[in-house]
Amino acid sequence: MAKISRNAPCPCGSGKKYKKCCLLRKEAEALEQRRILEQNVGKALVEVDDLDDLSNSVLDLIEAEKFDEAESVCNELRKRYPDQIDGIERMAMVYEARGENGKAAEYYMRTAEFMRSNPGFDKEGIQWALDKVKKLNS
Repeated sequence: MAKISRNAPCPCGSGKKYKKCCLLRKEAEALEQRRILEQNVGKALVEVDDLDDLSNSVLDLIEAEKFDEAESVCNELRKRYPDQIDGIERMAMVYEARGENGKAAEYYMRTAEFMRSNPGFDKEGIQWALDKVKKLNS
């Protein structure tokens, strides 16, 4: 479709020049779409930051030996971000730090299964989780 000249008659048939008729509406629509896109990108960035903060807080809580709090944060991660691996993998780390090897192995197995069934994970990551299962079960 050819670009309409600003000074051409508006294709809507109003008799006005395009720049005084539908061009203004199209520009307003484009600005609104851009505003919505920028807003959604901002929300996505906030969500990624929140996910990272929650996930990293589990590691801090494990290091501080606050295992119950760490487990609660893992549950929050799994609730708020069910499509992310963080809650499952971090839960395995909590159980491992507690010395609950059976539960840790179970969650590392879930981690491996999550990796297998979702794109973006490599064989090395899956093997790492499986090696953790093997080590914890021995």
